[in-house]
Amino acid sequence: MITAATAAALGLLGAVLGVAGAVIAGLAWTHSNPSATFDDALVSDVLILLVGLPLIAAGAGWLLAGREPEVIARQPLD
Repeated sequence: MITAATAAALGLLGAVLGVAGAVIAGLAWTHSNPSATFDDALVSDVLILLVGLPLIAAGAGWLLAGREPEVIARQPLD
């Protein structure tokens, strides 16, 4: 469960930073006419990225994580 939550958090962080970096790069590239670049951008594609990436990461983390230990702080018997 911790693996899935960590993967989802890192996926969301990566998606947000990636979208922010793409927007900043697009604004820097077309600083004189930003509407030419962002007219073609579909909001649905950005939302799919921002929602889908963390969901896929959480699902993969949940499916591929190892099982949790039965007892973590168990003392060995002599």
